[in-house]
Amino acid sequence: MTKPSKTIAILVPALLLAAFAAAPAGASAAAPSGIVAAWTQVVPDSIAKSHLQARAVIPNGIPCPKVKKLYSDGRVSQGTMTMRSPGATTGPAFASLRACQANLPTGLKSASVGAIYVPARLHSKIDEIAVFGDTGCRITSSMVQNCASPAEWPLAENARAVAKADPDVIFFTGDFFYREAACPAGKLALCGGSPPPALLPAAGQKFAPISDTDYGWVADTLIPMAPAFSAAPILVTRGNHESCFRGGNGWMMMFEIQLKPDSCAPTAEGTSAPNNAAPTYAVDFPITDSRTLRAVMVDSNAGDNEEITPAWQPTQRATYEQGHSLAAPKKGREAWLVTHRPMFGVDDANDFDPGELNWTSVDQTQAARGLIGRYELMLASHIHTAQVVQMPAEPAQIVFGNGGSMPNPGGVYPVPKYGPLNNDQGQPIANATDPYQTVPSYFWNAVKYGHAIVTPGKKAGQWTFSQRDVTGKQFAVCSANGKNVTCK
Repeated sequence: MTKPSKTIAILVPALLLAAFAAAPAGASAAAPSGIVAAWTQVVPDSIAKSHLQARAVIPNGIPCPKVKKLYSDGRVSQGTMTMRSPGATTGPAFASLRACQANLPTGLKSASVGAIYVPARLHSKIDEIAVFGDTGCRITSSMVQNCASPAEWPLAENARAVAKADPDVIFFTGDFFYREAACPAGKLALCGGSPPPALLPAAGQKFAPISDTDYGWVADTLIPMAPAFSAAPILVTRGNHESCFRGGNGWMMMFEIQLKPDSCAPTAEGTSAPNNAAPTYAVDFPITDSRTLRAVMVDSNAGDNEEITPAWQPTQRATYEQGHSLAAPKKGREAWLVTHRPMFGVDDANDFDPGELNWTSVDQTQAARGLIGRYELMLASHIHTAQVVQMPAEPAQIVFGNGGSMPNPGGVYPVPKYGPLNNDQGQPIANATDPYQTVPSYFWNAVKYGHAIVTPGKKAGQWTFSQRDVTGKQFAVCSANGKNVTCK
């Protein structure tokens, strides 16, 4: 392995120290090998037959580490990793780090990336799934979460509790990145070590083309998520905070599976970032010899919460059409829609203007209209709470948005008096073609940081969702039977 240049050797520790200063006490630091983070990501079999791909984040200027593989039969081998570089026009925002990837074969007993052991296999039968999302520490020009307090930003503790539960696989429902602004004056005690956006707005532009940086990702995700990364393979969903103009470049370099890493880079002039949605894919998880769970992954990073955007509808609807096809009925198989924005999500009433109902993600609800009937359940986050919404004759919507990012300050989630795609007078919102005519038949909500551990029941369609706080203590139980979910 070639030694990094003096510039890299000095720059990386300095920036890492700044990131560590913004991370809560107890969060994991970079490994002695120099690798910033490593994990195993669940990918479709079109990418890796095992469904597993090792990922690593390293300082720019050094080669990707080797992957050491120990097979169940005692064989040992080493493999190379492929570099994932950011788009050239991200400039100083992604000058210091790079990502690496390597498919893992089947039949492994263990695997390590450099000196970091990563999950090496999916169990032949999945008994426990951990689910959570919306995890980063919120920093905007007007709202600052206390990134220095484990009580007020408990992601590291939550990740440790997930690891302690020892799940077979982790489903992450989107929104890693929340450090979208420099720490405001007077708030240095809360976020003083947080890396600010590196690109400035171009002439005539109000906002910078992107708000994320590589070291913003270190502080917001790679350090505090390390315990969870070491515990189990992770299936990741892109959130709206990973849209191209926000945290999309870090997402593309580190977590995206099918798009090129530079797919979110600003235009050559540096004045804008593109808007895109990745193709839909599915991953099958064996539950018993005769029962399989299919997770259908739809990229819902774009769209609007309160309005339907006609220009975006064809692009987004195509992703749900792909999902509808992948969710086709098959004996012994249950399909879940896993996406960031919920179809039926009840948001804080304080977020909505007069005339609007507090249904959120209406762009997605419209784009998926008529295309969700094949799913047993729908998993999402986006709203910073734990929630279940049951619409009559539709698959239940379960929200896992309580992973660590600041909840909405109002904390009021009233059940809307009309169905989705209506206004507060029961009339269709602009551009809605087929509003839901009924209100929820069941609604449950809990504003509490944590995660869920999901276990299958004895019969097809039966699942238990143990809602747990950041210490791992259960605070509620939600039971699924087919498309219906209730909590207590």
